[in-house]
Amino acid sequence: MEKIEIDGLHFDILISSKKILNKVDLLFYQLNKKYQDNWPLCLIVLNGAAVFASRLLKELKKSVHVSLIKVKSYDGIESTKHISVEYLPYDIIKDQNILLIEDIVDSGLTLNFLKKELKKHGAKNVECVTLLFKPSKYKYSVDPEHIGFVIGEEFVVGYGMDLNEKGRELPSIYKNIIHQN
Repeated sequence: MEKIEIDGLHFDILISSKKILNKVDLLFYQLNKKYQDNWPLCLIVLNGAAVFASRLLKELKKSVHVSLIKVKSYDGIESTKHISVEYLPYDIIKDQNILLIEDIVDSGLTLNFLKKELKKHGAKNVECVTLLFKPSKYKYSVDPEHIGFVIGEEFVVGYGMDLNEKGRELPSIYKNIIHQN
C-alpha cells in the first residue's frame, strides 16, 4: 500500500516496514551493546510506542524490568500543549536508571515533562529511545539519546502511531504533508 486514507485525510508512505524493522534491529544492537548486563528500567510510553517496544525488546535475552506510562498530549492531529498523566508507575522508579521508549518525539513537550517528572520522583537517570524524531519542531536543548529516523514536519500514522485511534496497526509509516504539526 503506497497510499491510504484515514478520516478523509490522504497519506503517502514515508518509511517502509522493511526499513523500520532494520532500524529497530540496529537500535536494539546499539542499546544491547551499551547496557550489556545492566539494562535500565524500560518504560513504554503508550499507546504509540507499544509496537516499537515490542519489536525493540523482542531479542533481549536478559531479564529486564518493563513497565508502562500513559500520557496524552494530542487531540486528533493537534497538540493540546498540555500533558495529562493517565498512568505512571511512581512506586518503581525511585533509584532507577530509566529508558523511555517513545514512538515519536516532535516538540519534546512530553519527553521533557516525563524526564522532569521521573527525576522528581527519584529516578537516577532518564534516557530516551525514539523511533522518530522531528528536530525542526523540537524546543529543548538535549535531544533524545537514541534516534531511529529523523523526519520533517509531516503528520504520521502507522507502526503504532494513529489518527483518532486509527492506523496504529499499519506495518509501515505514512505521512500527510498537508497537515503538518
